[in-house]
Amino acid sequence: MAKRILFQTALGNGYITKDQLQQGEEYRAETNVSDERALLDLKILSEENLLKLYHDIYGHEIATNIKNIVADALTLKCRYKTLLDIGFMPVTRDSKVHIITAKPQNSLFAEDYIREATSYKGGFTYALITETNLKKLINKAFHVESENMEFDSLELSAYTPSKTYDVSENDSSTIVNLVNRILREAIENKISDIHFEPQADHLRVRYRDDGLLKMMFKLPKNIANQLVNRIKTMSNLDVNNSKIIQDGNARLDIFGKTIDIRVSVIPSTNGENAVIRILDQSKLKFDISMLGFSEENEKRFCKLIQKPQGMILLTGPTGSGKSTSLYAALSVLNTMDRCIITFEEPVEYHMDGIVQVQVNPAMGVTFPKALNSGLRQDIEVALVGEIRDRETAEIAFDAANTGHMVFSTLHTNSAASSILRLVKMGIEPYMVSRVLTAVINQRLARRICQNCKEEYRLEDSSPYRKILGCGDKEVLLHRGRGCDECAETGFKGRIAIQEFLIVNEEIGELLDNNATTHEIEQAAIRSGMKKIQQDGIDKSLSGLTTLDEIHRVVYFENL
Repeated sequence: MAKRILFQTALGNGYITKDQLQQGEEYRAETNVSDERALLDLKILSEENLLKLYHDIYGHEIATNIKNIVADALTLKCRYKTLLDIGFMPVTRDSKVHIITAKPQNSLFAEDYIREATSYKGGFTYALITETNLKKLINKAFHVESENMEFDSLELSAYTPSKTYDVSENDSSTIVNLVNRILREAIENKISDIHFEPQADHLRVRYRDDGLLKMMFKLPKNIANQLVNRIKTMSNLDVNNSKIIQDGNARLDIFGKTIDIRVSVIPSTNGENAVIRILDQSKLKFDISMLGFSEENEKRFCKLIQKPQGMILLTGPTGSGKSTSLYAALSVLNTMDRCIITFEEPVEYHMDGIVQVQVNPAMGVTFPKALNSGLRQDIEVALVGEIRDRETAEIAFDAANTGHMVFSTLHTNSAASSILRLVKMGIEPYMVSRVLTAVINQRLARRICQNCKEEYRLEDSSPYRKILGCGDKEVLLHRGRGCDECAETGFKGRIAIQEFLIVNEEIGELLDNNATTHEIEQAAIRSGMKKIQQDGIDKSLSGLTTLDEIHRVVYFENL
């Protein structure tokens, strides 16, 4: 299509005036740029209006929900620079090639390139996108931040295999680079977990970002085994056995930062499923003030952890920040005049000044054995990674009853139910009430992005009015619009939602009388505890998170 058509259509459809047309023609003649570039450089047209003009000329749809456009195996078969030069990104949609383009005038070049690179013989569909957004999509697909970024900067430092596993005669380096790029992007974007999930016809890669799993891209199924074997090699696992469950770890070096990873591999019907947990030691800041406690609960926590003996439990599901909260307490107690020891499976965070013991049942180092031995090390403070059984619970309570401060975790749904869980494990009620100091139940909710935070009025028909008990009163809340800072999600970072139960005399008496969870919870509320749902509501009213997010993580039963 001739270049003059763009200028004439822009004029005829009211995008530009005759004077602006003349300016554009003069600028194009002087600089030898394209018509569209002339209009953009002179700020006569915005990128958004250029898309509308392209729609008028070519008839292509304008892409919406850009954050949902995901690169796939087809994208990765193309050259990065070619996609930028021609101005397109191909993805698969309904078994056809769907071309996301910022330069529809180059459509024939794009189609020829795809057919040559992939042997594709079918038809094409198109969607228009701004050049700025297209570059973001392409950079994300190829795991780069700029067109000149060096890819291969990730090196394995803690474990060097005694032999190199030959994943393929010709493309082993490609697999290594691909794994490195995936790890690098995840680390730079503060991703907590990477999931490699074999499907029937492809390998799905998902990231857990701020607690939510997000689809990143699809990879060809025929590289799944090679990719997982590379991950297994890095973490010192058996690459020759794909039928067993394996767990490993490795330490990575990336631009001078130390990154620990934990790897879990399990066999599935479609192949080995691998999950990498990323533990970025360089960004760890164990600061109690950053945990999300209310002002009152923060004061309580700081006071209780200084007690010479007792037990504080953190409860909640996996990934609710229990370890981070406990290490924040240890960072306060980690002084020259204290001996602190931890028993963990595995050790998640490394902290100078404390003794950290890796529990390894396969080698006979169980929680009970390690704890018994550790108590002979003249310690003041102990952290037990998790109380899983009666034996561990009994030793931990004996330690807390004989001059030690003990921190640990339980997997329960509420603070009150944790107390009865200990009784069911076999700990006598009088011992629980005498030794247990406090139980903190917590979840992690996404924090509203501060860059795009906005105020809005709660709708009259919102079911949350029942939860808030506000009737028809005006309620102003906050949410994130979505911006580049938060990848258009409206959220950035997380905040803890908690309930803080302090064991007092009334709760002790209830335990002696076989009280129910509800009775213990009501006694705690009378003593000042807020239920976790109420803490979430308070934090949403304060503009820290949203009611939808609180409902997602703690669930309002009467909604």
